[in-house]
Amino acid sequence: MKPEEQAAQHRKGYSYRVTDEQIRRWRALPPRVKLQWLEDANRLLAAALTPKARAIQNRFRRGEL
Repeated sequence: MKPEEQAAQHRKGYSYRVTDEQIRRWRALPPRVKLQWLEDANRLLAAALTPKARAIQNRFRRGEL
């Protein structure tokens, strides 16, 4: 087994990958658009998540899951 595969087995939380093109598109956006997107996403999550789901999300963020 490769070292990165071994490390992945012990890792908790979550991860994702983005392409170079996705990074270029994001970087091309003006800061105001990025901040609006972040604010909208936070507002949606605050309204949609149940207390139980929010607790699970926080456990992911802390690397407990």
